[in-house]
Amino acid sequence: MDTGYDIRFSIIITARNNGATIKRCLQSILSQTYPPFEVLVVESGSTDNTVAVVEAFGNEKIKIVPGSNEGYYDGLNKGIWETKGNWMYFLDGDDQMLDNTVLQNITDVINGLPNVQVVFGDIINASGKRERNKGYNFWKLVIHRNISRQAICYHRAVFNVDFFDTRYELFADWDINLKIFAWGVFSQHIAQVFAKTGSFTLSDTRQHPEYLTNFANRAALVVKYKSRWYLPLYFLLKLFKK
Repeated sequence: MDTGYDIRFSIIITARNNGATIKRCLQSILSQTYPPFEVLVVESGSTDNTVAVVEAFGNEKIKIVPGSNEGYYDGLNKGIWETKGNWMYFLDGDDQMLDNTVLQNITDVINGLPNVQVVFGDIINASGKRERNKGYNFWKLVIHRNISRQAICYHRAVFNVDFFDTRYELFADWDINLKIFAWGVFSQHIAQVFAKTGSFTLSDTRQHPEYLTNFANRAALVVKYKSRWYLPLYFLLKLFKK
């Protein structure tokens, strides 16, 4: 997509039958005070007016990308392939950015920390609760919960190494966060709410079979993503809930 301007951020929206909410989502993005960004709407076979609502914007920054029948994360991966920006941020079609300075504040962090590869903030989840992520690292991802994808912005170098694992139906974002934080990715938190989610993120569910099979045993996560030699540290941190 030849935009005629430099693109720093690629915002990838997954959308299916979000005709009632996608306009609000896009408006919240277009209101950002930092303009060099593109928006890719990964559209996965909507039967409502989702596509018409997106097309009605007539904005060169917005591109519709055909989605996938192979699952949610395959759609995200297809969106990543189409991006031109150096930074990736993910929303669903019923989410909305809550502050028009989010991209500007992320940019300030990037400019001040040239080697940073992950910038994350907070979200308001579907139940209206603020998920605070200050101080998050690999151990908090293991002991507590995931960082919801609406709260995290990735440098594209992260996806040069690995994409979302499409074997997961709901938890590939937790998987990739565990991977990159285990690698020791340079990250920075911003004490700002990035977005309000329109539906439950399932980032910390305890009922889904995928969670029970792959993420419930937290000690096993340490072995999988780090090594068994880190288990004593895990049990010590778990004891003190650090």
